[in-house]
Amino acid sequence: MLIALPAAVFIVPDLGWGKLLMTGDNVQQNYPLHVLTGSLLRQGQLPYWNQYIFSGSPLLAGFNAGAFYPLVGFFIVLPARAAWLATMVTLFAVIGTGMYAYLRALRISPRAGVVAAITFTFAGTVFSQVNHLDMTEGFAALPWMLLAVLHIVRDGRWRWSLLLGGGLATVILGGAPEAMLDEAILLVVYAVFTAGIDWSRWWRVLTRAGLGAALGLSIATVQWLPGLNFIANSQRGANGYAYATAGSFPPPYSLMSVVPYLLGGYGHAGFSYFFGSYNLPEVGLYFGLLPIIAIIALLHPHWPSRLARRDRLTWYLCGFVGILLALGSHTPLEHLFNALPLYGHQRLQSRNMIDVSMAVCVLFAGWLDRDVAPVGAGAGAGVGAVAVDGGGGGVAVGPVGEVSTRWASWRWYDRAVGVVPAALAGALLIWGWTSPASLLHAVNGLTSHPSFVRTLHEACLVALIVGAVAALLVWVRPRISSGVWIGVVAVFVVLDIGFVAATGQLASAPSNTVLAGSSPIEHFIGEHLGPGGRYVAYDPEGYGTEDLGIYDLNILAHLPSIGGYASIVNGDYSTLTNTHTPGDVNVAQLKAGTLAGLDLQDVATVPEYFMVPIDGVPAGLTQVKQLPESRGGDPELPLGTKANYQDSAYPFYPGPRGTLAAGHTSTWFFGESVAPSSASLLFAQPATAAVVRFGLIDGASDAVTWGPPTEVDTGATQVTGSLIPPGTSALGRATAPSGVGLAMQVMLGTVNGFQGTVQVDSRAFELDGSLSAALRSPRWRDVGGVEGYTLFARTIPPTPIYSLLPGGRHGPSLEVTKNQTKIETVKVDANQPLTIVRDVAWDGGWHGSVTVNGRHTEQLKVTHHGLVQQVVVPPGDDVVTFRYVPPHMVVAIVVSLAGVGFLLAALLLMAVRRMRRRLARSVAV
Repeated sequence: MLIALPAAVFIVPDLGWGKLLMTGDNVQQNYPLHVLTGSLLRQGQLPYWNQYIFSGSPLLAGFNAGAFYPLVGFFIVLPARAAWLATMVTLFAVIGTGMYAYLRALRISPRAGVVAAITFTFAGTVFSQVNHLDMTEGFAALPWMLLAVLHIVRDGRWRWSLLLGGGLATVILGGAPEAMLDEAILLVVYAVFTAGIDWSRWWRVLTRAGLGAALGLSIATVQWLPGLNFIANSQRGANGYAYATAGSFPPPYSLMSVVPYLLGGYGHAGFSYFFGSYNLPEVGLYFGLLPIIAIIALLHPHWPSRLARRDRLTWYLCGFVGILLALGSHTPLEHLFNALPLYGHQRLQSRNMIDVSMAVCVLFAGWLDRDVAPVGAGAGAGVGAVAVDGGGGGVAVGPVGEVSTRWASWRWYDRAVGVVPAALAGALLIWGWTSPASLLHAVNGLTSHPSFVRTLHEACLVALIVGAVAALLVWVRPRISSGVWIGVVAVFVVLDIGFVAATGQLASAPSNTVLAGSSPIEHFIGEHLGPGGRYVAYDPEGYGTEDLGIYDLNILAHLPSIGGYASIVNGDYSTLTNTHTPGDVNVAQLKAGTLAGLDLQDVATVPEYFMVPIDGVPAGLTQVKQLPESRGGDPELPLGTKANYQDSAYPFYPGPRGTLAAGHTSTWFFGESVAPSSASLLFAQPATAAVVRFGLIDGASDAVTWGPPTEVDTGATQVTGSLIPPGTSALGRATAPSGVGLAMQVMLGTVNGFQGTVQVDSRAFELDGSLSAALRSPRWRDVGGVEGYTLFARTIPPTPIYSLLPGGRHGPSLEVTKNQTKIETVKVDANQPLTIVRDVAWDGGWHGSVTVNGRHTEQLKVTHHGLVQQVVVPPGDDVVTFRYVPPHMVVAIVVSLAGVGFLLAALLLMAVRRMRRRLARSVAV
């Protein structure tokens, strides 16, 4: 069941509806990176370097690819879609069976173990984090590592060190720092509480668990050693990011463990999109309502559960520690957490809720597996009758009267606890009806909105109904047989958490064109992006959709970009380009031409970043009133606009342009083809006398069709001119002329401190979007677009690699003889020392070498040339090679191979000993 259920969840939608269940970072990052890793390994290349994002970036050392995680093998031998399905089914099956194995080790009955394992796998933190493959890979090992620690404490056999070490290695190889640290803390806390004050147990923990930890770190050295070096040079290490308090769990959000869509959801089943101040997958903590009842019921120290009291106490303590860690900055212990090695520099403390998920599901299993028989279970059996336990997995022997009396003493406590979730949901519903504004403010500091209130009411009502059914199950428990009861509970649990899962983030599957890297805009970029060029998608406001490929989806289309999406990126690169923020780019550097050194050739964007709706043409620039627009309300800007939005890398509305003398031209792009009826200049200060003319830029030829001259009077703050060419009758035209941009030329005098506007029908637009000052003709041209997107191409061709003479002059041409992902070789005939510059982003793993006149080879140091690489080569007939190997990689490989060798040797030894024992037994028989 625990294998078939994940298979059905992930495979059926693909077979039946052609939908691959994937969301969030898995679409934007993990799937493309795994496809790339599998492709490189299939070609016989080690997955060291990603050439498609951030002008080139470490792949293995970047963690997110999980380049050596065992299941990456699926992406080597299977098509991408099949590999993803195999990965997800395997991971969730491993999570479920691991939890079941751990619960059985705690002596939980099979049926209770299955129900609790399903709850752990498809609810709480595990399923809420289904959008992060690296976290799921980390969760897969957690119950197995806890199983290993449990057996180490119990019997101390060294074999469990191997399971612990193998599990820890897979967590690290999965690549999620939060999973590594959070689970490591949980294992330590669990080992401490389980060992207690028994020194023999402590010795087992220190030796056996210590060996497991050393083995896991050894096997995973190939991931963490180069990874730590990259982190040190990344935006987290180099720029001193302080993440210790970023992402702590807000305490009021704990109400969503009873009312999961209290603050909205994913836009399904009538619930509005999440309107809280956090990211919903990071705070999703719904286990179903029966587990909530269970953890309250088992608080009573004498509750008759088959889960041992020591284990119950251990998991209450582990859950409490997890809550404190998840709350992070919301507790007085924040400074203590910040002081913890490694952990204090991590973000997303809310992910420690995995400890709470584990604790809740273990205690839920203990609640299901009760050793008190229902009333009348032993009727007619007489003294000494056997009573089946409430979980269906054990027996209690004793007089029937004693059993009935024992149950009666718990009945009212049990029933009172059973109505707690329903009572809480009802109280929230009443509060929401009587004073929704105060409830919204109390939970998230929100102001009231009709859609918020409606979602709040609906969510509370649904929770009340589910809570009432849960209470009914508790009340009828003593009246029906244990087998029937736990079967009904299993159905209820599946429906309860299944409803939340079915209306969750996986309900919105990405389009198949996106997953194939074949969306229309990607095709369009590919048609216009020349060899050696890179593109960037600019959409910081999120007007566009996933089709724009603003994350790592360009990998699937094999389109190199200066942007990307990753946990870490080179710190200097991030600071200068600002492309670590998804969909963004440093517009100031784009305007200055700095990014041309990265061979940025194409910018994909939407018209909303060029034209800003305004309330008519004002009398001057200081009187501009920008207008926000909703989606679909303006045919020229169909995606809507947000007035006064500020981009983090550049003022969203650039200031007025400077002085322009006679004979010079200033241009603005529209971001699309527009047919304006007239154009205006707005002045920041009273103008001097001048003559100007306006024209429209033709998208096909870049030629300007000029309108008639227009006089600017002395002291004017605004001037409007026609865009209809002289000699053309306005009445003779069916429509106004169209173009992709506006040009303004000064014919006499000068203009200063001005901004352009156009009038389209009855609407006015200021040409003052965030890209309007950076992308200008003739250095850039509008090459058209598709499905609402527009592509701008740089008119100067790329130069991926070139030579420089002393003084910065361009040197002799280079002949590229080899160009692969992590190696490039060029030839050059140098009569003096040369500097060779590559447009690949610098990283400490790049090394250079040169063979001079075919005789001797010298090692070269690869240094910075701005954001890219350079080497200085001696004179002669040179063959220069650039090669990438992650720092410390040789040491990492040796240590990892040693760890793997030790693990295999130990497993072989165990197998040989087992075979010998079996042989000895068979001979004895």
